[in-house]
Amino acid sequence: MKIPGGALVRLLALVAHALLGALIAITAPAQSLTDTRAGRGIVRWWHRTVLRLLGVRLRVVGPVPQHCALIVANHISWLDIPAIGALAPGHFVAKAEIASWPLIGWLAAQAGTYYIKRGDRKASAEVETRMAETLKAGHTVFLFPEGTSTDGTAIAHFHARLFGAAALAHCPIQPVDVCYPGAGRLVHPAAPFVGEDTLVGHLWRVLRARGTFAVELRFLAAQAPDAASVRDLAERAHAAISASHSPDPDAR
Repeated sequence: MKIPGGALVRLLALVAHALLGALIAITAPAQSLTDTRAGRGIVRWWHRTVLRLLGVRLRVVGPVPQHCALIVANHISWLDIPAIGALAPGHFVAKAEIASWPLIGWLAAQAGTYYIKRGDRKASAEVETRMAETLKAGHTVFLFPEGTSTDGTAIAHFHARLFGAAALAHCPIQPVDVCYPGAGRLVHPAAPFVGEDTLVGHLWRVLRARGTFAVELRFLAAQAPDAASVRDLAERAHAAISASHSPDPDAR
């Protein structure tokens, strides 16, 4: 495979940055990276550097929450994580498969990620309890309720179970619409991480597209966890993100 000029240098810089993250995680006290002001500053810097090395610009629409919230967002790519982490570090909820990714899975765990095995009700209940405890302690939790990444053309069904953590903690739900506009399309072709994509293959695609697209995070109106059921909470968040994500301005 022919490597575009500078891509190898950027890749090596990313590897070095990941190793630096591992060193920070090893030396930092447990949970300090997400649950202290200094730690959150380090995490923001680390994620912003990832985006800069990849050449992905970050745009923000709407106010970023300054207090604890259950942030729920649509999911298009692994790039969603450094984009959100660059603004409001917290505990991510991720599928268990990511834990096996070399270095990345370990780094995510050290940064407070809660891994969940899909289809395991007991594991879901345990993660919900941990999420509620984290929110009650005043920290932020991130959830991608679609359960997997999509091509970004529409918002998939939201799984409702973990929305209960916000109700248990009496904590607001913050919907976020993740977009990768570019090249005259709703979603830039380099952005989605779906289907048979591998992490390495997708990384090459992003490196080759350097400077041609951005990730845009639209922070929508926060929602109180006061609906009659977790399904109602999920549907309300889904409706807000779907309206924002629509290519038709009149639908927003």
